[in-house]
Amino acid sequence: MAVEERVLEALREVVDPCSVAAATPIDIVEMGLVEAVERDGDGVAIRLSLTTPSCMMLGQLLEQIDRHVSPLLGGRRPKVALDDGMTWTPERMTGRAREIREARREVLLSLLPPKRSNG
Repeated sequence: MAVEERVLEALREVVDPCSVAAATPIDIVEMGLVEAVERDGDGVAIRLSLTTPSCMMLGQLLEQIDRHVSPLLGGRRPKVALDDGMTWTPERMTGRAREIREARREVLLSLLPPKRSNG
């Protein structure tokens, strides 16, 4: 398996912090945040988009990426660049991610008290 494929698999272990905050943890690959993984000399370059340009959890996200990818690169850190020209939308999510999100939504809705009729 090529290093790019191994890195992409490792990125499936990196959970999008915004999805965690929304009580629906989904990895960054399923969320559609990974734009590209390419060889870069002895390492790799990863291009990402964010669910929101003002992501306050960027530091945590970068730490997770480093923790999961560096071991595949002999301890070298991957180069991570943010694609600020790309606007993320839920359509970028994989079908599996949308199913997870919808299932979680149904669970949360089931916890709400029933609506009372006005009659």
